[in-house]
Amino acid sequence: MITFVTYLLFASAITISSDVFAAQAVPVTVKDGESTLKGDLYLPDAPTGSLPLVVVVHEWWGKNEFPANRAQRITDELGYAALAVDLYGGAKSVSTPQEAQALAAQFTKQPMLGVNRLKKFIATAPAAAKKAPASLDLSKIAAIGYCFGGGQVLNLARANRLPKNQNLVGVVSFHGTLSSKLEAKTPIQPKLLVVHGDSDQMVKPQEVIEFKEEMQKANADLTFLSYPGASHAFTNPKATEVGKKYGIPIAYNAEADTKSWNEMATFLQRIFASRPISR
Repeated sequence: MITFVTYLLFASAITISSDVFAAQAVPVTVKDGESTLKGDLYLPDAPTGSLPLVVVVHEWWGKNEFPANRAQRITDELGYAALAVDLYGGAKSVSTPQEAQALAAQFTKQPMLGVNRLKKFIATAPAAAKKAPASLDLSKIAAIGYCFGGGQVLNLARANRLPKNQNLVGVVSFHGTLSSKLEAKTPIQPKLLVVHGDSDQMVKPQEVIEFKEEMQKANADLTFLSYPGASHAFTNPKATEVGKKYGIPIAYNAEADTKSWNEMATFLQRIFASRPISR
């Protein structure tokens, strides 16, 4: 089932309570060859029961405050465990498009690199959670990603290669890369939510068409939402400033940011079917 929707940005948004669960962060370190990857697992201060896990993948800028803030919000507002990963290693972040492109290029050439590193983070997360102490329900895993990270979580869905005791039930791509060298395993198991700006100049219209065709062939349960007037990186409050500084077509859009966050919250509630989005 594939659903395509174009939203009017003045549409009403779901109201979600903030500062409900209060997050604490636990370091998660993963070794991949010579690389040391440094993530953070956000957990409610007083966790009860086994928590669904939401993996959060950074933009091509690396593991900076943006994915950390998003992961913390997922725990604060929604009550899930949220794992902000570090795919580059050393919790590295960069500030120029040239540096970012150089770091991201290896994942384009080797799409399984990101998949394998995400699998390592997921496998390591339960031991980190016990330090809180807390427990994770790995039968309920979601992965969300932004820009570069959106492409990485879509590759995780394409790969369909988590161990039997783990279940990726959903993936959300925010203004993410849609094309990939990785051939999708059919059928794609997790449900997919892709939120996209229809003014995105970094993801070409032909890429969108080919992605939808790819997902249809892979029998994906895809909902593709397109926001009028939204550019690439529309969820990042710093995007407009960075875009002007480096002459790249990215910009923040507060309405699309809010709408897409609420769509994600509803999506997670549906696929986890375990916790309210507010209380």
